Amino acid sequence: MEDETIKSIFDLVEIITDPKIRALTCARIGLELYRIEDPRYLEAFRKSLEGAEAIEDLDELVDLLINVGVYIGGANKNSAARVFARVVELLEGVSAQSRDRNLEKMIKSMLRLGILKPALSYALLIDDSRIRNETLLSVLKAYLSAGILKDAIQISKELLDEPWSSKAKSEILKFHIKREEIENALEIFNTIEGDREKLIMEIGEDLMKFPEYLSKFLDALREEELKAVSRELLSLLIESPRREYADLVEKIAEKVSDENVQVKVVAFFNRIGRREKAIEQASKIKDDYLASLAFGEIAMGYLRQGDLDKAIDAVMNVKDPKWNSRLLGEILVKILRLAIEEALEEQH
Repeated sequence: MEDETIKSIFDLVEIITDPKIRALTCARIGLELYRIEDPRYLEAFRKSLEGAEAIEDLDELVDLLINVGVYIGGANKNSAARVFARVVELLEGVSAQSRDRNLEKMIKSMLRLGILKPALSYALLIDDSRIRNETLLSVLKAYLSAGILKDAIQISKELLDEPWSSKAKSEILKFHIKREEIENALEIFNTIEGDREKLIMEIGEDLMKFPEYLSKFLDALREEELKAVSRELLSLLIESPRREYADLVEKIAEKVSDENVQVKVVAFFNRIGRREKAIEQASKIKDDYLASLAFGEIAMGYLRQGDLDKAIDAVMNVKDPKWNSRLLGEILVKILRLAIEEALEEQH
């Protein structure tokens, strides 16, 4: 770019009458010059900071410096950190509510820039418990994104109150799962209290590719939790049935007596072709309607396979009149189709 163009831009920026917009524009110009490796970016940033310091209203100055710091951070994180340190100095003279709000905003900007350690220190200055904990949780997530597990664990153990401490543990747990450090993840899970339902579902789905660890995870659950997650997992397994999960599903069948879950167990075994096992499980279901659903699933499996005799045998166990009628109708149509195919073959 021609020197005259940049010089003209520097001259023209001075005609901007609003001092905040002028300072912010200088910061934006500085970042653009940095990107093309023009050393005059330093002059632009200097003008931006000088213009900002001329702002008399403290709230406006703080807000402006946070925004200027973001642009400077695009060029040099250390320089940005110094701007943010200046913001903290200025905040000593404002109300606790205003300080907390501005610290929260500033720390979000710092985390986007990857300025982590000072962000943690500043988060501890926040008085409001909810804002402090939410902000610390954001810092913890940033540490995990950067792969810095040790500091994330320290935040979780020493700095957070509940329920944020449990939320932090869940983030660390997911971090371990992504790195396939499953044993570590399960150890952390066992320390989490409170409402775990959503987390349980997420972990269960994440562990689907590790049947052995998924089985260990199910062992760690309370009775109601196991029932809920088993229902969801079986729905996923029925959609994509795979034989390597047979042992896991058998374990669920043994541990969860809920007959709605048992119907899903039957469907899984039926769809991987283990129909004798499916019949065994269906025979244990006492509720007539649920048993009808289970045996109906088995009958449809035999029907798709073309085994009409076994399909009819299965239908005989379907007590629900509507379901029984529907299945018999399917069988009759299947018999007719087979008869038509036979007749056509004889003609040829």
